[in-house]
Amino acid sequence: MNRPRTSRQHYDVFRRDYRERRLDDKIAGADQRPAEAERGAKRREYLGDYLRWLWPERWAVAVIFVLAILTAGLEMIEPLFMRFITDRVLLDEAPTTAERLRLLNLAGGTFFAVILLSSALNLTRDYRQRLVNTRVMLSLRRSLFERLLRLPLSTLWDMKTGGILSRLSGDVDATTGLLQMAIVSPSISVIRLLIAVAVLFVLNWQLALVALAVIPGAVLISFISARRVRPIYRSVRKDVERIDGRVGETFSGIRVVRAFGRELREMLEYARGRNSIVRKELFAHRRELWLWTSWGFALSAVNVAIVWYGGHLYMAGSASIGDIMAFQWYSFLLLNPVWQIVNSFSELQRSLAATERVFEVLTSPTDKPDKPGARDAPSPVEEIEFRDVEFEYRPGRPVVRDFNVKVSGGSVVALVGRSGAGKTTVTDLVARFHDPTRGRILLNGVDIRDLRLRTYRDLLAIVQQDVFLFDGSVRDNIA
Repeated sequence: MNRPRTSRQHYDVFRRDYRERRLDDKIAGADQRPAEAERGAKRREYLGDYLRWLWPERWAVAVIFVLAILTAGLEMIEPLFMRFITDRVLLDEAPTTAERLRLLNLAGGTFFAVILLSSALNLTRDYRQRLVNTRVMLSLRRSLFERLLRLPLSTLWDMKTGGILSRLSGDVDATTGLLQMAIVSPSISVIRLLIAVAVLFVLNWQLALVALAVIPGAVLISFISARRVRPIYRSVRKDVERIDGRVGETFSGIRVVRAFGRELREMLEYARGRNSIVRKELFAHRRELWLWTSWGFALSAVNVAIVWYGGHLYMAGSASIGDIMAFQWYSFLLLNPVWQIVNSFSELQRSLAATERVFEVLTSPTDKPDKPGARDAPSPVEEIEFRDVEFEYRPGRPVVRDFNVKVSGGSVVALVGRSGAGKTTVTDLVARFHDPTRGRILLNGVDIRDLRLRTYRDLLAIVQQDVFLFDGSVRDNIA
């Protein structure tokens, strides 16, 4: 099959893979894709890791929950004021006008105070949640950066610069939304739903059944839709990583780009990649839009049913005008929590995809951890020896083979050979950027893998073939 060249061709391939449910195959590689059960277990493991990151903030999260529950409770009593004013003040002609005005002013003032208190509690909750999100984000970003510094070089090369930056910036930002989308919002929405259902059945069980009839089917559709949307956002994050990596390479080698006149080609490649991402995001948005439209229709249908059926109950003397008005308000308070859960699914998919990428790095093994019982490197250096060393970047394709050399301390050795002969690889083995596939490297007769890596590298001084300067002073670069 010919390789897609335009963003439209990429998009057509993406849609075909989506219909055939092969997106995860393309993202991970057909031979590397874990089984569905394994992938689900991995996702639960990452969520468990995220909850452990939140554990130091448990009391702050508890305060957020308390504030959210208080806000939900105040919101749930607001329709009762409408019911009281309608039935006991406006439509009840038995009390005198003065008495009705007194009740109206009392109910209206209390109603306003409840709304004011609810708004103040909601504002406090939002601010405290932002503080928690910020602290978790900083902690994740710091730990992710530290782990990236210690990953094996082969892993970092596979990620490329753009993939690393994508994880440190966009993925960490999206991961912090998991607190709201996966923990706070669903929990509070369930509490609101339970309160609304209880109040509805107390007021009028017949109208309550009408309002609840639409929820099971809507929730089922939402869960099915969410599972179909998640692979799209995984694919989008993978494309963003690839494009960011290409951008990093372009500007790292800008001299080569300009020397060979590749500016237009790089610009077209970037535009093609970004257009593909936009097409995929719109593809996901169309599926989410269908879900949102369905929910809007369900909410309207419930309102019509309440007014229609409530009118019959009113004529039969089984419901009051205040009941119908309160039920219309409660229908919004009833479906709104369910809608928040459904609406959070799309954001949750983005957060879950980003969380998987972040904790995939955080749970990756570090590069060459010290062995138990490792000792400090000896000083001074008397001798370093390569004994039957073989090394391969790819299995079955050795770059260095049967390499034997013994270098005494204080001597000078030059490695001479054609390009690709393995000179840089040998020096990388000395610096222990890689470990031999076979054989040993000995320092004063001790395998360097038995030494603490930090103390061993303190013995080394390296001048790279390609000079790289960090952004800073001369002192920063040589210290």
